[in-house]
Amino acid sequence: MSGNLSPASSSLIACLGPDGSFSHLLTEKRFPDAEVKLLGNVGEVFDFLHSEQQALGIVPIENSSGGFIIDTVDRLVDERCRLNIVEELTLDVKLALLGHGGHRIDVIYSHPMPFFHCDEWLRGHHPDARRKSEPSTSAAAAKAAIDPNAAAIGPRQNAERHGIEVLHFPIAGEVPNVTQFFLLAHTPNEVSTQNNRTALVVELPDRPGSLCRFLTPLAEAGVNMKRLESRPIRGQPNKYKFYVEVEGSIAEPRVAEALFKAGAEAASIRSLGSYPSGVRFES
Repeated sequence: MSGNLSPASSSLIACLGPDGSFSHLLTEKRFPDAEVKLLGNVGEVFDFLHSEQQALGIVPIENSSGGFIIDTVDRLVDERCRLNIVEELTLDVKLALLGHGGHRIDVIYSHPMPFFHCDEWLRGHHPDARRKSEPSTSAAAAKAAIDPNAAAIGPRQNAERHGIEVLHFPIAGEVPNVTQFFLLAHTPNEVSTQNNRTALVVELPDRPGSLCRFLTPLAEAGVNMKRLESRPIRGQPNKYKFYVEVEGSIAEPRVAEALFKAGAEAASIRSLGSYPSGVRFES
């Protein structure tokens, strides 16, 4: 990892639970020897990090089927957030149908996002099974474990965790299904060209063309935008902040100059860090 952090120096990692969630699986793959703190939602991860100065956190930012994780974006753009993005991690999600061999399937449990990804497959293979949403794929597997006529969709590792079988793997494996996560820390990465992404929180003047004027220096410098999301400003109706993510590091003169010129068009601008992306794992 670039910057001041390393797996050896990071002994406590907070992530979304419960045991067996995709966030938990990714955390175990990235930090196999660390102590893991499983929490109930994105907000709890941020709150825990604010109280534990030495801890790191892993939160989802985007799914290729479901889009942005708005809870994460909202906490990042909040002016009270003083955390830094130090890595983007990608999990290639492979989903399995878990259940009890030799039994009919009347109901299938899962988190809503896997249902979205597997919709066509489910309509073709289990059209009469009722679908019930659960807070996590791990909770879905726990529900399926106690009913012989139930199944769950989730990572195949949950079969062993909950004492059920892998009935089909992978589901809709030909369709890319990736979730990207941010590794968060209190200390930013060192300025380095090894970091190939930079994230910003931007507030623009409330006048016509302000977003265009902000983006123009980036376009003129050939700085590619990767993410752009507007979010309402807390306590200010009809006012918005933008989460902006671009390719490149502030260590690159071309990127630094473009961001300086773009920042001159903003009412306020705050860096969330420059960081490496592209580290991939498979569930």
